[in-house]
Amino acid sequence: MSFRRIPLLFLLLLALACERTRGPEENILVRVGDRTISKQEFITRAEYTIRPPYCRSDNYIHRKIVLNSLVAEKLYALEAGEKNELTENEQFQLYIQGRKEQAMRQWLYNEEFYGRVALDTAELKQEYKLAGRSYKLSYYSMPDSQMARLVGESLQQGKSFEETFAQYGGLVTSIPTRELAWSGPEPEEFKARFFSAPLQKGQIIGPFEAERGLFTVARVDGWTDRLALGDQDVRQRWEDVREKVRTRQATAAYANWIGGLMRGKTLRFDGQTFPQVARVMADFYMKTEAEKKQLIKQQVWNVEDSSQVHPPVESLDGIADLPFMVLDDQVWTVRDLQKLLLRHPLVFRSRQIPKGEFGLEFRNAIADMVRDLAVTEEAYKKGYDRVNVVQRTAGMWRDNLLATWQRNRLLREKGREAEFYKEYQKVIESDLNPHFVELSKKYGKKIEINTDEFEKIKLTSIDMFVTEKNVPFPVVSPNFPLFTTHDLLDYGRKMNAGK
Repeated sequence: MSFRRIPLLFLLLLALACERTRGPEENILVRVGDRTISKQEFITRAEYTIRPPYCRSDNYIHRKIVLNSLVAEKLYALEAGEKNELTENEQFQLYIQGRKEQAMRQWLYNEEFYGRVALDTAELKQEYKLAGRSYKLSYYSMPDSQMARLVGESLQQGKSFEETFAQYGGLVTSIPTRELAWSGPEPEEFKARFFSAPLQKGQIIGPFEAERGLFTVARVDGWTDRLALGDQDVRQRWEDVREKVRTRQATAAYANWIGGLMRGKTLRFDGQTFPQVARVMADFYMKTEAEKKQLIKQQVWNVEDSSQVHPPVESLDGIADLPFMVLDDQVWTVRDLQKLLLRHPLVFRSRQIPKGEFGLEFRNAIADMVRDLAVTEEAYKKGYDRVNVVQRTAGMWRDNLLATWQRNRLLREKGREAEFYKEYQKVIESDLNPHFVELSKKYGKKIEINTDEFEKIKLTSIDMFVTEKNVPFPVVSPNFPLFTTHDLLDYGRKMNAGK
């Protein structure tokens, strides 16, 4: 290698590193001071949550109200300022940090695993053959591995499915049946046992662990195949197959990478402190969703979105300085845990937790949180906190909460906050619309709108509320911003092409 090539190679490597941390090119729709709204953010805020009746359709007037609502949110956030009671609150800071770090982990997965899957045509063709299939199954479940072993031995010894069920089926009087479709909602690792290759009628699958601590054995009683009819149906099925295979392979590679990342790490819980913390956490996590939503009134930001309800970490203040766990050689106190839970709410492996088993589920959830912290640390090392879409996610949640806090403060000063929660549209029209007009004039020179791009946007009129599974913050988008019903773009200026 010649001396002259070294700088060129260095620049190339630097460019590649910058590309990975810069993120995808975004189509900016609006600039409001130092804040922006991308086209994708506009669509996400409009379609991934439920819009109010006054802008639920896809006509041009309703799209303008959506745009004005998002602009108003940015204006209220600007008005609140960078330093105020909310931004200086540690709970709020940790919440936004947690939102950013979740986006960082997702970017790492997409960048280094999902985006690098090399699809095999033969595997896709095999999967496509089964993509319209729905199996008819007889099955029964077992509560532990010991019972699963006995069932497996019985079947291997030649006893029939019915004979084994009669011996080990418990209190159930008849063998349950169900249908399992390739396109069904069950976890992919569960369906992979049935759709990795064609099965035969009468074939027995399992026993296997269907979810933590619950084992299943199933018999194939038959199946139906739905044919793909027409070019559109065929293309859609191929796309579904590609997506499913890509996700399966990426998830497996990601799990393998995490296994290496966590290899050699040790986690021990303090025998005296852990039960005290577990009791407090059980009181919260065993509540119904309705009970959790009532706690929103106690949160510092006092907004409508129940996804921001956090565990009652304040209840642990009396034991905050006691050791809770030792990760490798580092002692983590209860105070450290309090902060972690605000930054990373727990994700439990089981959806329904028997009260007597909460302690074990709590341990597993803490272990999964420690795993995510290790992934987050790697994401920081790679500079993924600087990726534009990561910063946009954090900024979107920050501005939403900041603007909502500012709006509520304004309404409280006018004595209209309680009325707003009873008849929000009436209060928006009487109190908030005039305020939006004032703000749009005040910041008019700082507002730019890409009207050409805006007029190309089409929105669905179908109500959706989008969530993700198995993540600390499952709600994808903040609630729709309730700030204005103004339906004119009579402020700001047109964004110059290329900006």
